[in-house]
Amino acid sequence: MSSNLVGMSKYISSSNAASRSSVVMSAATISGDGAFESQGENYMDQLDEMKGAAFNRLKKAKNARSSVIMSASATDYSTEIDSFLENRPATTAKIDASMAEKGDVPNNTYKPKEPLTGKVVFNTTLTGPDAGEVCHIVFDHEGKLPYAEGQSIGILANGTDKNGKPHKLRLYSIASSAPGDYGDGKTISLCVKRLIYEDPETGEEVKGVCSNFICDLKAGDEVQITGPVGKALLLPKDQKANVIMLATGTGIAPFRSFLWRFFLEQHPDYKYDGNAWLFLGVPTTTALLYDAEF
Repeated sequence: MSSNLVGMSKYISSSNAASRSSVVMSAATISGDGAFESQGENYMDQLDEMKGAAFNRLKKAKNARSSVIMSASATDYSTEIDSFLENRPATTAKIDASMAEKGDVPNNTYKPKEPLTGKVVFNTTLTGPDAGEVCHIVFDHEGKLPYAEGQSIGILANGTDKNGKPHKLRLYSIASSAPGDYGDGKTISLCVKRLIYEDPETGEEVKGVCSNFICDLKAGDEVQITGPVGKALLLPKDQKANVIMLATGTGIAPFRSFLWRFFLEQHPDYKYDGNAWLFLGVPTTTALLYDAEF
């Protein structure tokens, strides 16, 4: 493990919502926060101080962004991501929780030639100024796009490629549980990193077509969506199964949907009764994603 990598491990038990989450920083040093002086009696105090400093920087970055409210499908959706945690676990809209267990999850409901037109509810940056930009984007699909945790959707970027043909779809893992961030079964969320790099041969700046298209979206913009697809990363049938999740960066997306279903939602026909571990690696402290949620 490199000295500037933050290895964040989380053990979450279903037995106690108030105390089930713990965080361990496993790197020798954390970029911007200094190294551990020791690992004796003051070890946990140092961890708390370092985590507090990181949270303060994230809070300042969030406060610098404006928050707006837009009307979507006759519902006022809050665009402050921290508000999603209020009064959790929350009762959600009735979603067929058994579809994944029965194996009949939705598949390719919408295809590139006949995509669904969704509307952006809001788009916010999750990372700090010293980390690559990662955005959380929520789309309103008006209940027309049922999906299961662990699936993906395709996004069709506007415009054409260098040959004058429409851009091909890009697949992204869904970052919200089946009821969506608002619990009404009408929204779907993505976690996307803006791709910008330097061409090693020409030295020119290259921007990823779809990631930049998504990260530039604003509330009210319409987006062409395909899918959902994927059956390889669905939740286990056994609600008592222990689940170990390993991810780096935006790879946390499907696992966020799992953890919401496990611990932040109430379902009449589903209650997770196992133990879940999340191991997340990111390059800097301010690159931690959804840390306040778990």
